[in-house]
Amino acid sequence: MEIMMTVPNTVRALRILLYVLMAIVVVAIVGIALQYYPGWSVLRQVLHLLPALASVVQVFYLRPGRGILRITLTVTLSVYTVASCYGMLTGSPGAIIGLALGAAMLVLLHQRSAREWFAGTTSTRQELG
Repeated sequence: MEIMMTVPNTVRALRILLYVLMAIVVVAIVGIALQYYPGWSVLRQVLHLLPALASVVQVFYLRPGRGILRITLTVTLSVYTVASCYGMLTGSPGAIIGLALGAAMLVLLHQRSAREWFAGTTSTRQELG
């Protein structure tokens, strides 16, 4: 008998959205390095990017039973979403994507199956015959 770990679809979708956010962060880092964003100081650009970077790093630590990770991911995604909202209010063209992405990840993070998976309280083993 082979035992396989199953991941809820909400966690799988959260992981995919975190990888999408990772691609956005990479594009932003390249843009900062090439001085593509005029009018903003480099310090302001880096500080604006930190919540997204802190959220993206956590994708490598997604494992069942890590409840503290759910808390830290909630905090970093909340700060990222608020920063995106501020960017949208100040006329940043890509802020609506960040706002939608952050909101979607927060909703997925707080679904019951994701909460149980992070807490490690569900049976995540499935026997295959």
